[in-house]
Amino acid sequence: MRFIMTMALVFGFTACSAPTVNNQINNNAASKEKDTASNVKNYAKSTPPMGATSMGMMSAPKAGDKTIPISNVEVYLFTANVDDDAAGETMYWAYDGEVIYVWGTIDIVCVDEEDVETGETGDAYFILEADSEGYGWMVSTDSCGYSTIYGCSAEGGEEVCGGCDFDDSYIVCVAD
Repeated sequence: MRFIMTMALVFGFTACSAPTVNNQINNNAASKEKDTASNVKNYAKSTPPMGATSMGMMSAPKAGDKTIPISNVEVYLFTANVDDDAAGETMYWAYDGEVIYVWGTIDIVCVDEEDVETGETGDAYFILEADSEGYGWMVSTDSCGYSTIYGCSAEGGEEVCGGCDFDDSYIVCVAD
């Protein structure tokens, strides 16, 4: 069912409007975040990460300007090194009984279109959602001289990467 809804939404995004994204996507920088997504997926389990602390019940918490689509769900706080820097990041975890959400702020190293580090650093908001049928992740930043929301979503093993946004409780991405 989610597959049909997701495909309808992808076609709807394509036909009507794409996710609200400034498409100054640096593809080399965006591909680096796939490693972060892989690290975050390790925490997308139906139980809170080991050592996580409950923050209590929350509704509609934010990661940057994106709202995590939960209502009256227990949110946990934990520290994890998901972006391969020296320090761990403060991350949040929630499970609404169907969808697992993991989000937080990550450090990024700025690179140019040739994948050469510029010497600048920045930060980005990272969100991952996962359920039994697929996953989606997106990074939102205005660091490094570009502003973008980029990520990947997968349903049934087929991954689509590009501009992303939430559709109800799922991250849906539209190919560039």
